[in-house]
Amino acid sequence: MKLLNRVNSNRATFTSIRTKYSKNATDFQEMYEYLNEHQNARKSVMLSIILPLYNEEKTIRSILEDLPRNKSIEIIIIDDHSSDNSLNEIRKVDGYDEFKVIRHLVNRGYGNAIITGMQYATGDVIVSMDTDGQHSPADIFNLIKPIFDGEADYTIGSRYLGSYHYRLPIATRLGEVLIEKFLHFFFGIKIMNNQNGFRAFNKKLVPLFSEAKFLGYAFCTEQILQAKLSEHQILECPIKVYNREYGYSRIILRKLTLNIFACLLIYYFKKFYLNLLKKRKTIKGFLW
Repeated sequence: MKLLNRVNSNRATFTSIRTKYSKNATDFQEMYEYLNEHQNARKSVMLSIILPLYNEEKTIRSILEDLPRNKSIEIIIIDDHSSDNSLNEIRKVDGYDEFKVIRHLVNRGYGNAIITGMQYATGDVIVSMDTDGQHSPADIFNLIKPIFDGEADYTIGSRYLGSYHYRLPIATRLGEVLIEKFLHFFFGIKIMNNQNGFRAFNKKLVPLFSEAKFLGYAFCTEQILQAKLSEHQILECPIKVYNREYGYSRIILRKLTLNIFACLLIYYFKKFYLNLLKKRKTIKGFLW
């Protein structure tokens, strides 16, 4: 009887995760038709979805089962040396052999996982999406459409423009507000949900992002600064963010704070140097 109750409990838990996504992500027909309209005759894959994975055995299967599956879409999973059963859960998904699964031999961090995924991506637009169950696959279309339409080169999902279904820690909101103010004041960028890992970008940005120096969670901030200083168009898009049902955040707040402010400082000096070069070129052109 105890075993039966435990089985029923596990089944109910899995169903609750599935329901969360199925309400939002069961019908991708509009996105499939849109990708078909933008199909390039020279290639079949239009969209690459990168999933950085580290010890998410409770959520990875449900996420994969709710992602869009189409000949124009490839799914790339970067296992950052998980020590749990995440890889076994991937094998339980129907058609799992269609996924590109790359495994790091050592844990290399969030940013490194994204960079590895970019190296294997063949789509014109690339999406990075967390595997902790907080993001809805239904929002992928919101992120990729502005890029395909030529309105942006880089999009960032925002719970503040969309919605979030959990109690947001005060420290998280204060941290984002502080970074938002720094980005706006020193770089002229206004992005509220600046640490969200649900993003999309044009493939032409891959060489730029591959040069990142901050390969932990500060990678999210560095991507924004790289795109801005290279004069790429950045757009914040509405998404839904859900409560994390399993596991815990692996972010060490003190370390992340130090890395983010080091990143901001480095790129501020880089901005100053680039502006100086532009002025010199302008003066030289005027004299000639």
